Amino acid sequence: MNIIDTSSGTSSMDKSYGSIKNIPLFRTKGIEYQIDIHKFENIIFQSMSSAAFFIEYESLKNKNVFSMGKSTKDYLSKQGVKSVCPSIPGSAELKKLLSKNKKGGNYLIVKGENGLNEILNYLNSSNEYVEEINCYKRIKLESYENVRNEFYDADAIIFPSTYAFKIFFEEIYSTKVKAKLFGISKRIIDYISSYDLDSDFIDYFSKDITESIKDSI
Repeated sequence: MNIIDTSSGTSSMDKSYGSIKNIPLFRTKGIEYQIDIHKFENIIFQSMSSAAFFIEYESLKNKNVFSMGKSTKDYLSKQGVKSVCPSIPGSAELKKLLSKNKKGGNYLIVKGENGLNEILNYLNSSNEYVEEINCYKRIKLESYENVRNEFYDADAIIFPSTYAFKIFFEEIYSTKVKAKLFGISKRIIDYISSYDLDSDFIDYFSKDITESIKDSI
């Protein structure tokens, strides 16, 4: 079975599944930012890439740190930073987690350029003081010609972001694609549905992800 994971290099699964091939549809690049981290008691990382391009880990000691999902949490842990994350990745579940863990203080959101504003809007609507920094940007590849056939031959394609699916639909998708599509959150599944395509939810961090995909095809 041919399974493609479309994550970028910084956020792809750290797994050795022989049947899962990582084919990123965009690359990430760090951008400069300035922030006085001491103003904030609560730090929110919206993606694994936001954690990867953040450079002030030492300043996170004694902070309340939140991660969008397990991959972000695991990456921060490798940097010596403890964080909490929802059991299901995504803004909806993270908002619930933030609501249950309010300890006062200001919030800082670490994200990518043109990233989601859902958490920012939620905190603003809750009358919390919040700022955000963009520490990376996503860049489309120059060409997708050399990967199209791999997607045409795939049995399943995993989308960990709406941006990856958007590129896939614009640059690769055609009637030659026969693969079943999978999203790792409800938001991604809903986004795929807006293109009149079906997809299923997949637990991105399951040890049995390959078997789960096989069972659903």
